[in-house]
Amino acid sequence: MKKIVRQQNYLKELIDTQGNKYLSRQALKCLIRSAVEPLLDAPETGVVLHRIENKDGLLGILKRLEFSEVEAINYTDSSNNLVELVWANTEFLCVMTHRYVSILIWDNHTNDKNFVRYYSLYNSKLQSEPLNIIMRNSKVDISHYIEKFNPDRRDNILLNSSVRRLIDNMDEAINDAVLHYAENNAETLICSDYIEKKSRIIAHEIRNQLSICDLYSEIIRKHAELKNFEEIENSLKSINRAIKMANNLLISLKTKENSKLKSINLNELITTAVELSQVYLTSKNIEFQIENNENTEVIADFEKTLAVIINIVKNASEAFETNIEDNILKNDKYIKIKTEKDVNFVKIYISNNAPGISEPEKIFNEGFTTKNSGSGLGLWICKKMMEEQNGELELSRSSIDYTEFALKLGV
Repeated sequence: MKKIVRQQNYLKELIDTQGNKYLSRQALKCLIRSAVEPLLDAPETGVVLHRIENKDGLLGILKRLEFSEVEAINYTDSSNNLVELVWANTEFLCVMTHRYVSILIWDNHTNDKNFVRYYSLYNSKLQSEPLNIIMRNSKVDISHYIEKFNPDRRDNILLNSSVRRLIDNMDEAINDAVLHYAENNAETLICSDYIEKKSRIIAHEIRNQLSICDLYSEIIRKHAELKNFEEIENSLKSINRAIKMANNLLISLKTKENSKLKSINLNELITTAVELSQVYLTSKNIEFQIENNENTEVIADFEKTLAVIINIVKNASEAFETNIEDNILKNDKYIKIKTEKDVNFVKIYISNNAPGISEPEKIFNEGFTTKNSGSGLGLWICKKMMEEQNGELELSRSSIDYTEFALKLGV
């Protein structure tokens, strides 16, 4: 009688070799999309191996994959592609093409449902180890894929570097925040309502920074093909800035301090805001108009004021998509940032000629949104951030085809 030797969960053991490296589920979803979408947007010969049992927030990308021409093999427990059901809470995504190989493995069994432990490789010569583990438990023969998609060229160095830096920075901040949480557990429980609200704000803002990274990564991919190194360098600078903002937001989980008020240069603030939010206007034919001649200092929290401006510009760029039947010509669309100085304060006006706001009296209410997939937190957070630094945010003008927000800061 043949003796059956059951397999172990070697994928989980592979994760264990990395120590306790944690990643938020939101960041995980972003990395999954950033690995799969380039292949779907510009189909080439390749294959996607995936085991994603928890499809929350990923149904869209998985449906696109299912109906695309890209070869894909599903290894969920119900797929009938597994020799044994040994992987339990461990999931993975492997994208293999001639140009790049991305491997992401994660385990859902943690003490916090919002985080996973993970292991990742991008265009690494170590890719054979996790792929061989998958192959041993696969009813489908994937050996020819492993041989075929083993890129000798490592021609995505800049993109790989930016992705690794994003992961490492977030890891460091998350671990630091989790450790501090454990050390001050009693105090945190007393302030649970405060922590809950602060976490929602931070999660919303990190999503914005990750969307910036995601969009600029796509720009890097396109310019890498054209060898346009100047644009690649500019995109990497913006990614690095967005990573630092996400990192600082995670670190702020450790403290009750709301804002770091200091003297900041208004020109630097506006320039940085334009550099980061410009990506939301790319390919939408929206003109970015800047009227800022005020070389002055204001008393504010640089990161929070920057986040408010980016939020409002992002909302404005999305507002042009709400009513396609509007008769605004492509060349007529604009978003404008204008500054004015008074004796004791500076005002930053952000306006656009997208279709107007339907219920302007509700826009700063927590949970109110006009978007199908919106959280209703953006403008509520923006107003809260301005108030925390003794500033103001108001909807100064609203009509059918014109909207203007005003930020007020002390000089």
